[in-house]
Amino acid sequence: MTDLHQARPGLAALETPTGTGDGAAKATRRERMNYLTCITQDTVTLAEIQPPKAGPGEIVVRLAMCGICGTDTAKVFGAYPKPQKLGHEVVGTVHELGQGVSKFAQGQRVALAHHVPDYATHYARRGSETMDALFKRSNIDPGGFAELIRIPVLHVNNTVFAIPDHMPMDRAVFMEPMACCLRALDRVSLIEGDSCLVVGAGAVGMLFVPLLRDRAVTTVIADMRAERIELAQAWGAAAGGVPGTDDVAAICKGASAGRGVDCVVLTVVTAATVQLAMDAVRDGGTIVIFGGKPGTELTMPMWDIWVREINLVSSYSATPDGLRRAMAILSGRTYEGLERLISHRMPLAEAQAAFEVVQKGAASKVVIVPGN
Repeated sequence: MTDLHQARPGLAALETPTGTGDGAAKATRRERMNYLTCITQDTVTLAEIQPPKAGPGEIVVRLAMCGICGTDTAKVFGAYPKPQKLGHEVVGTVHELGQGVSKFAQGQRVALAHHVPDYATHYARRGSETMDALFKRSNIDPGGFAELIRIPVLHVNNTVFAIPDHMPMDRAVFMEPMACCLRALDRVSLIEGDSCLVVGAGAVGMLFVPLLRDRAVTTVIADMRAERIELAQAWGAAAGGVPGTDDVAAICKGASAGRGVDCVVLTVVTAATVQLAMDAVRDGGTIVIFGGKPGTELTMPMWDIWVREINLVSSYSATPDGLRRAMAILSGRTYEGLERLISHRMPLAEAQAAFEVVQKGAASKVVIVPGN
C-alpha cells in the first residue's frame, strides 16, 4: 500500500523561501496562501505558506468552503495537544492534477474527507476501519481550511468524490458529516417501524432525521431550541421536545406504544443527556454515543444498564464507503434544500469569530470560505 507519509516538505520547510536575494524573496511573497491552524489553546491562527504542489497520483484542490465540525472546535477549545491540523468537510474545485491522475479533471467540483484506512488490517477486516492506525494518522495537507489543499494518493482513490452537476456545493459540504451519521446507523439494528430519539438538533443531529425517515423509523428530536425541533419535524421527525420544559421521555413512550424508543442517538453527551437517554430508551434498546470531548468523565447507572440490557454503542468518524453512500443520498431530490442548514458563511480572515460562534452553540452550521 502506498505510504501516505512519504517524504514531503513539512510546513516549516514550506515556509522557508527558496533561493537567495531580493528576487527570490519577492517571488516567495507572491506565492503565498492562507490557511488555518491551531497553535495555542482557544485560538485559531491564520498563517501563510507556499501553495502545495501535486505529486504523482495526487491532486491539489482549490477551496470553495469547509464546514466547521465539532471535532475542530474540540481541537481548538478542548484538551487536545497543540498544534492541531483543522478542517475536513471540504468542497472545492480541482486546481492541479498530479502525474497519472485520470479520475478527475482540472476545474471539476469535488467533495472530500481526510482519513483513509488500510483495508488489510485486523481492524478494517472486522468493520472497525476508523480504528485503523493509518486511518487515524492520514490527512490532507495542510488541512481543510486552506486556499489550496494537497490530496495524497490514497485519498484521491478513496475519499474524493465528484459533485453531480445539479448539486450545489453548499449541499455537498454535508457529505462527510452525513457519512458519519450513516456509520452510526450501520452500528445499530433498526428496522422499519422502530423508533429513535436524537438528542441535539444541530447540523449533524438534523442529518439523522431524514436518514431515519428514509428507513421508516419513527423519530423524536430533543433540543433546547424550539425552532430546531420545528425544522426537524419539517424534515420528517414525528415529534420533539425541549428538555426541562417538555417531558421528552413521555413523548418517546407515546411514539413507541409505551415501550420507550428502540434507540437513542446522543450528539451531545453530558450527565443530563445520558439520563434522558436512560429514561427514554426501551429495555433491550441501544444508546449511541455520537460525540464527546477530551477529558469528559460521566457516572453511568451500571445496574440499570445491566438489568435492562441496554446496549451502549459508540460511533467515530466515517468510512470511504460511507462517503460514497452519502454523496449518492445527497444527490437525491428528497434532500434538496438541506443546504439551508448552513446559518453562517464566514471568511478565513474571520475564522476566530466563526469558531467562537460554533463553540457557543449559536449556529446550526458554519462554513469557512476563502475570501469575503
